[in-house]
Parts: sequence; C-alpha cells; structure tokens
Amino acid sequence: MSMMVQEMTELFNRAWQDIDLNRLLYYKDTPLSSDLPDVQELDNYFESTSDEQTPIFKTIFKRAAKTSDLTDDKPICRVCIYFGISSPLSPHLSEKVLERDLHFDIYTHIDTFEENEFRSLKIIDRLSAIYLGKNVAGYGKTQFVRGQPIANPPNGYTGYKLILKIGGQKW
Repeated sequence: MSMMVQEMTELFNRAWQDIDLNRLLYYKDTPLSSDLPDVQELDNYFESTSDEQTPIFKTIFKRAAKTSDLTDDKPICRVCIYFGISSPLSPHLSEKVLERDLHFDIYTHIDTFEENEFRSLKIIDRLSAIYLGKNVAGYGKTQFVRGQPIANPPNGYTGYKLILKIGGQKW
C-alpha cells in the first residue's frame, strides 16, 4: 500500500469511527443525546436494509468532493475528506518529507439541520477536536490552514471547507 493511501486510510478511519461525529452527521434532533443509539450500531450503517436505501456510512462520509447526490428533498449532513496540495518541506530537513493539505468539506441541509442549531459549526468543532494539533497520520502535528464557506453549495445546503496541514512522506 502506498504511503498516501495508508495516510488517507488512517485519516478517514479516524473520522468515521468517531461516535460524536457520526451522531452530528446523522441525527436530526438532539444528536448527542444518550437516548439515541450510536449510529455505527444501526443495521443499515454499512449495509443497505432495502434496495432503495444507501448505507448510512456511504451517505454521510465521502472520500472525494461529491455533492451531485445532495438534494433538497433528502436532507442530510455530509463530510467529504480528501487531500489537497502537497508541498516539499525545506530541502535541509529531508528530501522524503512533505506537507500535505487535508480538506474537509462539510455540507448541512439548511432547513433541517441549521434551522434550530448551528449544526455545521458543531461538525467543524468536532473535526477540529479529532484532528487539530494531533499526530494523526504522517509526521508532526496537524495544523490549521484555513476555513472558508464553499461557494455555490447544492440547493438547500450550506457548505464549509476546513483545511488542515499534515506532514507526509513522498511517494
């Protein structure tokens, strides 16, 4: 397995294995309530329970910037996780080490999730708690690069891009 694949696998696993992040992405009301079961324990988390239903996991987490299936009539929250720009570190540090941008695109349905609370901000806060300032993959601690609204999100959704920087190994 290549280093990039290994790093992304570790980063992606950290997100979907987080109980609170799953709750924020899936439950419409009181997502952090202890009365609700953990999302990963639901029967349709990894596998469909019917022909028409996509598994929860494949709906709320994407490994690329995918929004074509976000529609106003099927309100959800989603996090897309993928690498952005990679840059070499100073040559005197190492020829095999680089910095890599890690992108999180957060989409929340406005009328369903943003109406009563700032769900997108809670998701951003949770992602920051999971990743920021920690050695999550590659080398060194994850650093904040920037956050910004996503221009032209799908109809009915708000979008926010969070970019963190991690140290990585060259191919």
